Amino acid sequence: MNYRYILEKYRGRSTRYNCPQCGRKHTFTRYIDTENNNRYIADNVGKCNRLDKCGYHYTPRQYFEDNPWLRDNDNSRCLLHCCKTIGQKQQSNSNKSPDTISERYVEGAYARSSSHLEWLRANYGDEAAERIRAMYRLGATRDGRVVFWQIDTEGRVRTGKVMAYDATTGRRLKTEGSCDWVHSILRRQGILDEGWELRQCLYGEHLLAERKDAVVAVVESYKTAHVGAIVMPEMVWTATDSLTGLTAERLRALTGRRVVLFPDEGKGYEQWSERIASIAAEVGFTYRVSSIMEGAVYSDVGADIADAALCEPNIWDSDPPF
Repeated sequence: MNYRYILEKYRGRSTRYNCPQCGRKHTFTRYIDTENNNRYIADNVGKCNRLDKCGYHYTPRQYFEDNPWLRDNDNSRCLLHCCKTIGQKQQSNSNKSPDTISERYVEGAYARSSSHLEWLRANYGDEAAERIRAMYRLGATRDGRVVFWQIDTEGRVRTGKVMAYDATTGRRLKTEGSCDWVHSILRRQGILDEGWELRQCLYGEHLLAERKDAVVAVVESYKTAHVGAIVMPEMVWTATDSLTGLTAERLRALTGRRVVLFPDEGKGYEQWSERIASIAAEVGFTYRVSSIMEGAVYSDVGADIADAALCEPNIWDSDPPF
């Protein structure tokens, strides 16, 4: 069978791109539309070839489910036929409980301190930093990288993202081995079998059950969620992990909630504003997209609420969250 959407064939390094998740150069293969002059569907629709260390795979099916306004008659045909085995796999997964990681890994990593935690202490004090560590159950590796655990509303550990930060600047380090996933590590060690599959949830999702009436803030990065929880504790702060992480599947736990989205500076406001209406209608929540970062010059392009709060503690005065 000839599929409309396929992964682009290798024709040299120019056909391999930076992965939107791990950032590694020349590792990302995009899907092309064979019925539209082999054009790319979107820059982030594709597959990282670092299966163990990254595992990013955003399929055409997922893209059109997340962006239903882009569908046309031909796309509906594609959703039935393209990437057939992937589609069958996703359908079967939706009816089963997500694969999880043992709680003991969370407990084992909790006692260690990370460079990210040191940055929180330096900027917000010991008490605030320890409160964030307890709330989000922050862990750390032996070399000081932070472990951000994704724990759902039922207390199940979906995975953990391992990241290295500069303790002085608070910036993420983008060097070889600075970013990894706990499920990928366990798979490489043979602890998880090859059939284990990741289904991500919102970072901080486990906090929703504790504060059922609070407004929920949704940001992109884990660090931003921590800063938000310190400077605006009235809200429950969650994170999608990336700009493309704003999906109905990941926001499913927000049913019936009041939600404020804080996209990063740059393309975030436009893209999230376009996506959120259909997601909110499907999941069932009320929302507002904050424009507080539009035109911001707090730091380099891509600044977020964490950058803004450090530069301007009274940032909320110009745009109250609710």
